[in-house]
Amino acid sequence: PDPRAVYIESWNGGKVADVFTLINDINDRPTPLDPRRLLIDILERARLRGYSFMVGVELEFFVVRVEGRKPQLVDPGIYFDGFNVTVLHDLMRELTSTVNMAGLGDTKIHHEVAPSQYEVNIGAQDPLRVADQIVFFKILAKDIAWKRGLTVTFMPKPFWGINGSGAHTHLSVWRNGKNLFESGTGEITGECGHVIAGLLRYARAISLLVAPIVNSYKRLVPHHEAPTRLVWGYANRSALVRVPYYKQRINRIEYRHPDPSMNPYLGFAAIIAASLRGLEGRLEPPPPTEEVAYELANVPETPANLGETIKEFLSSDIASEFPSEFVSAYVRLKRAEWEDYLANVGEWSRTWNVITDWEYDRYLIRT
Repeated sequence: PDPRAVYIESWNGGKVADVFTLINDINDRPTPLDPRRLLIDILERARLRGYSFMVGVELEFFVVRVEGRKPQLVDPGIYFDGFNVTVLHDLMRELTSTVNMAGLGDTKIHHEVAPSQYEVNIGAQDPLRVADQIVFFKILAKDIAWKRGLTVTFMPKPFWGINGSGAHTHLSVWRNGKNLFESGTGEITGECGHVIAGLLRYARAISLLVAPIVNSYKRLVPHHEAPTRLVWGYANRSALVRVPYYKQRINRIEYRHPDPSMNPYLGFAAIIAASLRGLEGRLEPPPPTEEVAYELANVPETPANLGETIKEFLSSDIASEFPSEFVSAYVRLKRAEWEDYLANVGEWSRTWNVITDWEYDRYLIRT
């Protein structure tokens, strides 16, 4: 048990504690298959090189009613909808207050672009703590919604034709108490550029960890606020990496690739590994783009499907950042998932633009 990571289920009368742990094998040795320890290890490697990381996450999700194994939208709200009658106001108010009482700190929840879609902000802090809080929030949100006869799903793309859900990850790198991304000139710092370059170089490979399920790749399609081109830009929400840009001030980047189905320990570990590669190799990013990225030609794209990203991960040297036992076990699971989809649903070329019963059965409740 990790005494630094104990959360009380206040919505259940405060009688249940969720305790995060580190996993040892039968010989009481740390197992290389423990995702939480993998993140701790890579953060320690960063610390030994003089770096610390801060992350914050915009975690999107849908609130639905499940009928006949399929989800149904339950509100017609829109982005930042101000009409209480069109949003699940009481549920969101309960979620917000419970997040605070449960020890996740102050936050906000707002309606997102799609009907029945919401977003919770988990503020910037140590990546391990943020990962714990993502897992705990999923438990919290699902429990509270269930009591109202509703289901919260973190499935990346539960409905075709409207926006999917992302887990946009805001990232900064620090050294000796200084934010290496801090800039008041309207231009990124050198270190920020190195990190952007690292993320762009390894994006196709680490997609296996930040967009880890079959359904993830139905979210990564043009014109639904999900990235498809491996480019970056200032305030460009169509790019893979967006640099938030307010009054010439820059203090972080936003990696828009991840979705809420990711194991956050593995997702953050992959993002930090790619960032360290960029920093240590002093990689330089391409020029920023101001254009709508979906319309760009002759630039690298996100993988088309889970099968493609498995191949990218195995052929990339970024895989060496993880224990070989983990790589073998994880790839075996992901390959079995992909092959099961193909066997039961059919070829990707015929099914990429429809959400199937196979996906609902596998992901709707469990993500």
